[in-house]
Amino acid sequence: MNKCFFVAALSLIFLMGCLSGKDKEIKEKGLRIEQNEQEGTISVFRPGSQSPVLVQHAKADFRPYIHPIVAPDGKGVLTEYSPGHHKHQTGLYWGFTRVNGRDFFHHPEGDYWRKVSATVVEEGGVGKEVKWQTVYDMLDSTGQAILRETQNWTMKEDSGKFLISLEWQGEAQTDITIGKYDYGGLFLRMPWHKDVKGEVVNTARQKNKRAEGQRAMWVDVGMQVEGREDMAHIAIFDHPENKNYPQMWRVDDQMGVGPARARAGDWTIKKGETETIRHGLSVYTGDFHDIEVTKAWEKYTGQSSLYSTASLWEIAQKEGREAKFLTPEEAAKNMELIDGYKVNVWASEPMMTQPMAFCWDDRGRLWIAENLDYESRGHGFSNDGNSRILILEDTDHDGIADKRKVFMEGIPFPAAIAVGFDGVFIGAPPNLLFVPDRNGDDIADTKDIEVRLTGWGIRDRHETLNSLHWGPDGWLYGLQGFATPSKVRKPQGKGKLYKHKDPFPEDILEGEGVDINGGVWRYHPVKDRFEVVAHGFSNPWGIDYDAKGQLFISACVIPHLWHVIPGGIYHRQGGRHFNPYVYNDIKTITDHSHRSAHGGARIYLSDAFPESQHGRIFMANIHEHGVLSDVLVRQGSGFTGRHGDDFMMANNAQFVGFSMEIGPDGGLYVLDWHDADICGKEVLNKETGRIFRISPEKSLAENWSGRYSDLTKMSDRQLADLQTNKSEWHARRARVILQSRAAKGVLDKSIYEPLRQLFRSSADADWRLRAMWTLHVTGGFSAQDLLSALKDKDEYVRAWAIQLLCEDRSPSSEAIALFTKMAQEDRSPVVRLYLASALQRVDRNAAWSIAAGLIKHGEDKNDHNLPDMIWFGLEPLVKENPDRALSLAATAEVPIIAEYVARRVMDADAIETLISWIAKSPKTLVSLLEGMRDGLEGRYDLPAPASWKSAYARLSQSKDPEVSKLSLAVSQQFGDAESTMRFMATLKNKNAPAAERHQAIQAIANRQREELIAEIPALLDEPAMRTEAIRAIAAYDREPLGKLLLSRYKSFTPDEKLQAIQTLSSRPKYGWMLSQALAKKEVPKTDVPSYAARQLLRVVGSGFIEVWGPMDSKIDEKEYNHYKKLLSDKAISESDPVKGKAVFTRSCGPCHKMYGEGGIIGPDLTGSNRRNIDYLLGNIMDPSGEIQDDYKMVVITTRDGRTYAGNIASENERQLTMRVVGKDAVIVNKSDIQSREGTAVSMMPEGLLKGMKDEDALALFAYFRTVAPVKQP
Repeated sequence: MNKCFFVAALSLIFLMGCLSGKDKEIKEKGLRIEQNEQEGTISVFRPGSQSPVLVQHAKADFRPYIHPIVAPDGKGVLTEYSPGHHKHQTGLYWGFTRVNGRDFFHHPEGDYWRKVSATVVEEGGVGKEVKWQTVYDMLDSTGQAILRETQNWTMKEDSGKFLISLEWQGEAQTDITIGKYDYGGLFLRMPWHKDVKGEVVNTARQKNKRAEGQRAMWVDVGMQVEGREDMAHIAIFDHPENKNYPQMWRVDDQMGVGPARARAGDWTIKKGETETIRHGLSVYTGDFHDIEVTKAWEKYTGQSSLYSTASLWEIAQKEGREAKFLTPEEAAKNMELIDGYKVNVWASEPMMTQPMAFCWDDRGRLWIAENLDYESRGHGFSNDGNSRILILEDTDHDGIADKRKVFMEGIPFPAAIAVGFDGVFIGAPPNLLFVPDRNGDDIADTKDIEVRLTGWGIRDRHETLNSLHWGPDGWLYGLQGFATPSKVRKPQGKGKLYKHKDPFPEDILEGEGVDINGGVWRYHPVKDRFEVVAHGFSNPWGIDYDAKGQLFISACVIPHLWHVIPGGIYHRQGGRHFNPYVYNDIKTITDHSHRSAHGGARIYLSDAFPESQHGRIFMANIHEHGVLSDVLVRQGSGFTGRHGDDFMMANNAQFVGFSMEIGPDGGLYVLDWHDADICGKEVLNKETGRIFRISPEKSLAENWSGRYSDLTKMSDRQLADLQTNKSEWHARRARVILQSRAAKGVLDKSIYEPLRQLFRSSADADWRLRAMWTLHVTGGFSAQDLLSALKDKDEYVRAWAIQLLCEDRSPSSEAIALFTKMAQEDRSPVVRLYLASALQRVDRNAAWSIAAGLIKHGEDKNDHNLPDMIWFGLEPLVKENPDRALSLAATAEVPIIAEYVARRVMDADAIETLISWIAKSPKTLVSLLEGMRDGLEGRYDLPAPASWKSAYARLSQSKDPEVSKLSLAVSQQFGDAESTMRFMATLKNKNAPAAERHQAIQAIANRQREELIAEIPALLDEPAMRTEAIRAIAAYDREPLGKLLLSRYKSFTPDEKLQAIQTLSSRPKYGWMLSQALAKKEVPKTDVPSYAARQLLRVVGSGFIEVWGPMDSKIDEKEYNHYKKLLSDKAISESDPVKGKAVFTRSCGPCHKMYGEGGIIGPDLTGSNRRNIDYLLGNIMDPSGEIQDDYKMVVITTRDGRTYAGNIASENERQLTMRVVGKDAVIVNKSDIQSREGTAVSMMPEGLLKGMKDEDALALFAYFRTVAPVKQP
């Protein structure tokens, strides 16, 4: 019988805090379960307690339900039975609202339900589960059973948590239709009352009524129940195997919640079939942390990857396309703000359209970069030709723009903008332009446009240069996404200005320049100098600094908030770091997550908002369609970003906010691209664009004289006086004007003394920093002033003195001496962080001395930034002087420094030096051994030095078990006969754990030891070792081994056959043997994946084409049109995504992940634009058309004749690590490489669809269209 399994399994996780005495007893003795058949209950108890923690009610004449559920710490009941507002609701229960027209949700009584059985299945005990089952018939109006529901429950105690699961199964006794309704199924009723403190939040962070009817992976209900001062929570999880995942949810006005599949429409169960629905619950107390709830959901579902909640992106995109278009005024009216704030339309279409960036000028006007050339992420540059820079003004200060000027038009693709220095800087890839307006007539001096920098890429139009912003130090800061590599440099001559229909240059990555493929950069307008501030991130879009000058950015996909330190190397969404010896990178500061893409970042430092909002960072969020705030909490040398408010929610799925500004009035301004395609795959609303102004209902801003004046008309003294203004906007704009005047030599230097007085004497630490920055950018702060500032009482003044002294990478010897002393003695982690940053901007000798002081601060060992920043500065020194580096490492109080130094010494081939230091048994011995172990990874041919043998003899006898364990691990890494003997002994021991035997065969094969060859036939007979034995054959160039593999090929499982194909594709001899087997049809052609065929072409040569046929011919227009017609929305919707997953696994899965399954050769497709047929077809038919460097194919041939085809995951001067299809990461020593060929093509060959049946292609695209994993039968 064909069965549809429609699961309902409920996991209740009681997140418990510190164990009380009773709790410890639970842990020791486990739970107990008792059934009272007379009362119709099954109860679960703590050991020694007579009060149940959970009661299952299973009466003969009533629907089964659970009540109470007790809070994890025993304080308070989290469920409610039959409340006055919903008498039919019974704690935690299951009830459908329309089953063949009959309402089982509102009728728990006996003529709807008939008990069949209720039994205890397993009684538990130490470390065991308790299990029970209830079976009920659901009855029609005549008393006949129409659906039998079985609830199988499991509960256990695990590490202080209760885990409960429910599998709900419905067996149809007749054809069943579950009718469309807003609720029905699993439902939870917590003890709500009118004044209760509580909140419902879903995965997308939609709250309370905004979560009603929305799709989500989980919903959390938090409520202050009786007996508690804090909140009690129950989070309900959906499961990817449930049909219609993620479900729509019911959230009623009394915080009753439940997933409601029928909300999307009728669904059926045929007579005799059984369906199952799975869900999970997490029950805990205390504060709500969405990251923790998501982690619990991931553990429950097994969906643990960067894109585990990517379904929300697809949902958001779908919502945008289906949303009703709102006029600007309707959109503002629809917005929901926190109490005390209001919003209005400041500007909108037709005044402007497609705004990509905006900024203020000195007169309080907004400049807009209208990017009319934007077509999609993948194409478009100059086709429109009418992109413009606009100036919008609110002349009467009523909060609405009423005047527009066109400053210029015709510059293709303006993506970033900043006004200053009598003109405007425009980021228009590939250039950073300066467009002057010397006479101030608001008309560009187009004949004098300067190409200041060039070399920015445009591969992904979302990830080019963006977010220009003036820093406190007089530099112009900007951002760059990871998916668009750039090589930034000065132009040749005056450079090239691009115009309408000009093609984008193809040579931007050639020649000299500064590489950046994700990060923060800056440009000095006076010194005409460019540098990268920090590398990493994903697609950062939004940058600002706080009152202390600390830099923050917002980003997309990966966690959204980052504290940026000059010289830092940060977590990347993809690709690899330029420096292969980073070993670790700095992670996000946020302790929570949001629904993907953030854009814009502004820290509130003005006077209109109340004090509670000051210092918060405000960000627009594209997928949540709103403005969010985070609270920046100082922690060590840096910060933790905690969620502040959902400050403004647009309640409009076409709101695409991604840039923010704070205005001269203290209001918050939000730029809304506004489009039905919220991810920019295409532009659906070409004539829209809005700016919304958010302000307090009662503004606290003071209307002082000059607040709305033209700042350029003010005197230097007036501008200097603005450094004590409550409005940061005025202080910042004044500083840019003063810097410009100083650069032109027209500054009145009499302003220096009042600024110095402010710096010396002000009680306001922030004003002192403003004075310091102003003096610096205007040339009023001498080197001696900065040296004196190193001794200042304020830690941020000292820190900034360090940064400014190192700005030109040439601090004086006196400064170095003070830096060295401060590294040893300064008690501020902020100062030590700036000193760690300075390591990269001082000479080598200075770096050694400063680092020696920094590594002695054991209090910094767990700091978010300091260990990594110290390493980034110390790393270049290690190879130059390994002995000196190890002398530092031997006494380091920051363990990771010792570990990384040892690892870097190994990478520098200074192993004898390292062993000599290990022999001295320094206090950092464990860290040094860890680094040595990691540095030996992949060095299979390295024999143990003589000095190691004596060192190992002593280390192996250490009383410290960690030392003996690590020394053994190091010893086993060496490729000598002694270690081989140890591995052979493990391999031959069939009683040894499989993992240890796998490690042994891998180590022996990697070293190509002859001893293994004789063992391979026997290992192929062992199912547990067969796959590893097949892989090991690739290490040897032995014809008999190839014949052995082919002779046993037919007996292999599908996975083993795939491994055999990969092995036979790795060497010319094996490849020729496989080619002959293909020609003779001894191996079916369908068994050879396309990537393996491409590699066979490499190892066999052109003769393989005679066997395989043409491989790299592109599909012509006719074929493209065939698939375009075939792959209609209707045809795809009617195809089977389960079958499509099988096609994906076979054709795409070896290289690409989707929903956490698959290879890592190509990009993860979970978050890709999978609903766009043109996008998918274009990438499948011409996979090399748009390919990031990190995914281009590299072919390596080793000196022993083995060929690897893959892409480079990481590389240093000694070895490279390759991502190779079907294998773990492959480490190749460069000394073993005979040839290395980089190609401009993808690992994915053209013609993927050619050998595919139309029905398979449709199924594949149906799988691409899914928003959640599908389960294969």
